[in-house]
Amino acid sequence: MNQRIIMQKGMLLLTFFFIFHFSKAQFYYNDVINLKASNNIYINLKQNNVHQVSATSMESDNTPTTGFVYSKIIKNNYAIVVTHTELETGGTSDEIDTYLNNMLAKSEDSADNVLTTVEYTYDNSGNILLVETQTDDTAMSTRSTEQHKWFYTNNTPDSMIRIKDKTDTIIVHFKKDEHTNITEELWIKKGRMIEHYYYYYNDKNQLTDIVRYNNKAQQMLPDFLFEYNDSGVLSQLTQIPQGSSDYVVWQYVYDERGLKTKDVLFDKHQELLGTVSYTFR
Repeated sequence: MNQRIIMQKGMLLLTFFFIFHFSKAQFYYNDVINLKASNNIYINLKQNNVHQVSATSMESDNTPTTGFVYSKIIKNNYAIVVTHTELETGGTSDEIDTYLNNMLAKSEDSADNVLTTVEYTYDNSGNILLVETQTDDTAMSTRSTEQHKWFYTNNTPDSMIRIKDKTDTIIVHFKKDEHTNITEELWIKKGRMIEHYYYYYNDKNQLTDIVRYNNKAQQMLPDFLFEYNDSGVLSQLTQIPQGSSDYVVWQYVYDERGLKTKDVLFDKHQELLGTVSYTFR
């Protein structure tokens, strides 16, 4: 089976386990930017009185994706959001999200005998202070934990401490520009820098690039590229895997309410890989 067919058949796996279960790379991107984006999506669903979201998926040849099921049910007066996903290539996932004051407070995700529980603590300004993750693998009878403790000056992150399994500690420092945009993320472990990310912005202070040094290529290369529509909403996301020349491009379509109606995936040759369409009730 050639690489393109593999990419096509894995399209939904990428869609739901990249978009909704974000990359474990950059801490600022995941804990701050993506969390705020997720909370804003929830608020928009609530403001538009949406109680259910369903989705259909089409492959590049316009045939339905085999074994695909997706539903999101919002209940208990918008306090609970239950998401169910089935993928022929990726099994079944059930996620229960709990919201308090329009912010995600707890997320419980079960998939393939693994239960991942994440709890979020915010300050009075809505800044994330603590992310606590516990992962239980019932098949392997193992448990792992991870804490992210965030520290701020004037609502802008200065540093974060990541503690894994109570012993493995990384201190993350942030540099910022004159607009208080985060421009650099530096990971320090035992006094040595082990990772260094750079964040770039346009003249509207919108994030456009996340870049790091690629040892293999011996140059700075992007991990993510972001583009926005006239309303300032993310309209395109390009993901470039570290150490790979391949990349994928997501394009997002929204309706007049600002609700996302389509995810459209292309490869680096701008050839269509597939489409996910959303319906709201």
